[in-house]
Amino acid sequence: MSLSTRCPQCGTTFKVVPDQLRVRNGLVRCGACSTVFDGRACLLPAPGAPIAPAAPAGAPLPSSAATVAAPVLSAPTPHAP
Repeated sequence: MSLSTRCPQCGTTFKVVPDQLRVRNGLVRCGACSTVFDGRACLLPAPGAPIAPAAPAGAPLPSSAATVAAPVLSAPTPHAP
């Protein structure tokens, strides 16, 4: 069975086999940019795999989900000459 993974650095998609991931503890090297990454963390869904249905609109979030605001980066205010 072949799996597909995507390089987080350059976005190249390539095939890996479970034995490769197991033997190397998930580490793979991208053939395009030479980045080493955990191929298990970047696996792509198999073609034709069922996609989990989305929750209906207005459905409450699970109690374990916490709403966290993303940090906002702000540039320093330029000083007038």
